[in-house]
Amino acid sequence: MNGCGLGGVAPEAVRSEVDRFTAWEAADGVTWITWAELKAVDWNEPAERPDGRLHQYRQTADGLRLTGKAGWCPRFAQAVGLPESAMGQPQEWPEGSEWLIDGILYRAETMRRREAVTEDGEWKPVWTVMEALASTHGDDNVRLVVWFDS
Repeated sequence: MNGCGLGGVAPEAVRSEVDRFTAWEAADGVTWITWAELKAVDWNEPAERPDGRLHQYRQTADGLRLTGKAGWCPRFAQAVGLPESAMGQPQEWPEGSEWLIDGILYRAETMRRREAVTEDGEWKPVWTVMEALASTHGDDNVRLVVWFDS
């Protein structure tokens, strides 16, 4: 990507490719990040508020084990008295709120960036390629371009 623009401005070639791909894709937003910016991320930084999904745990011989996360769980909703009209509506719970229901511990937790994007998770191949390209072209000249759909 030699010759990429600096200062957060994508070069015309990148903008043209994004426009071409998003023309047939229902893109709600396009953004990018450089390898230099990714290297500067504080992966321990917490989210601004607790995760909208309650984290679900089961007791094991080794302690609590995360079994999943859910934005809506009928068993939980009934146990805490949420009306059926709240189904599918995002709920906000104070950090650390817990409920033990039928052997499942439901807990409101604030995630950290490293929990959303784990070091050895599905993004690892992307980071590996970006790092390799940056070693040749420079950290500011390698960028990941993404767009979102609804």
